[in-house]
Amino acid sequence: MFYLDSHGLTDPGKVRENNEDSLLVATGEDETLFAVADGIGGFEAGEVASRMAIDALKKMEPNDPFDGAVKEANRRIRAASKGDESLSGMGTTIVAIRFGGTRQKPRAEVAHVGDSRAYLLRGGDFKPITEDHSLVSELVKSGDLTRAEAADHPQRNLITRALGAEESVDADTTVLPVEANDRFLLCSDGLSDMVKEARIEEVLNEHPKEPEAAARQLLSEALDAGGSDNITIIVIDVRDRDEREREGKESGRSRGTREMRAVGRNASGATAGAAAPSAFASSSRDAKPAKGRKAGKKRRSGIGRFFGGLVRSLAVLAILALPLTPVYLWASSRYFLDAAGGEVVAYRGIAFTVGDVPLNEEWQRTGIAFEDVGEAYRDPINDNTYYEQDGIERVLDQMEADARSDAQEEREANEENEANRENGGGNDSGANAPEGQGN
Repeated sequence: MFYLDSHGLTDPGKVRENNEDSLLVATGEDETLFAVADGIGGFEAGEVASRMAIDALKKMEPNDPFDGAVKEANRRIRAASKGDESLSGMGTTIVAIRFGGTRQKPRAEVAHVGDSRAYLLRGGDFKPITEDHSLVSELVKSGDLTRAEAADHPQRNLITRALGAEESVDADTTVLPVEANDRFLLCSDGLSDMVKEARIEEVLNEHPKEPEAAARQLLSEALDAGGSDNITIIVIDVRDRDEREREGKESGRSRGTREMRAVGRNASGATAGAAAPSAFASSSRDAKPAKGRKAGKKRRSGIGRFFGGLVRSLAVLAILALPLTPVYLWASSRYFLDAAGGEVVAYRGIAFTVGDVPLNEEWQRTGIAFEDVGEAYRDPINDNTYYEQDGIERVLDQMEADARSDAQEEREANEENEANRENGGGNDSGANAPEGQGN
């Protein structure tokens, strides 16, 4: 029999004020179930969505299919979003794994929506189990990008599927055989965007049989690389129970296990629980937020509906603006500045065009000429630096305040110059008068 040794942690990162990620580490009704959810929506909405997704998965019994739980989570998120304006447009990704099968054929089932990922390290082979629901993933499929190019693509976070985006959502599921000493990794894009896959593999290999050490090292690597997003990591080791008992005797201690049911197949072919003898027991550790950072708040930013569905034509991805076919995009909660026409304008979306379709819309005109902008803002405008709504609002407020201050200083300088000219003219005539009288 196998058992599971795992560790999960989450951290807001170095840039974000709050943590919109949530995780599940074998604490639900199915004690072999692990999950990571990456909420999107801004302020507290994203973390509400991710927490709702995890809560729905916690209630999954071993015989419940993933599809039902994902659809229930989607329904709850949609209902909450419609019922509370402050939560409008929230959504979340999800990646989950559970273990089961029989002693003869142990296996794992993975489900995901969005760009949170699952990886498998088996022997010397490290590979992704999931495939991102994202723009760049489609470009990789079409042959327009390599996987290496996609990893550094500026639009790699633009996702095409998420819970909460549409009335119905489908999770991609995979069932794969499990072997002793397999190591699984679940993570949000706060890790996969910041740390190269080759380095992730190295770290996992550096800490064999130590899931906590591996998880903490991966977190450290992501923070050292910039920590620009929330970071959530779960490392799960599949180990032989006999080996564990030997280790317990050698160390003079024993750790408790919980027996699990198996993951089987129901009559319809969907993956579900079965009462066959379990292949797994679980030895998991509670997931805790990493210490040293305190969650804060940021403004709410809804999920836009101004983009349409994705299609592939002649191996080139195009995006059609079909309002009746909404697609959830990371870009809908991002903003940038541009001054192509001389005036600084704020846009919602990303500074990117596919075919003739821009992936942005004008959000606010400032009335400020680029030539009047301070040096501190020129590079972000030229580089189309991305902001969330609270960030862009702070920048615009400061730019407007600076513009008002500059205008006031210019008026005062002009008034002072005018006064000097008038006073200077009067003094000249007064100084000349006595001379004229003397003549």
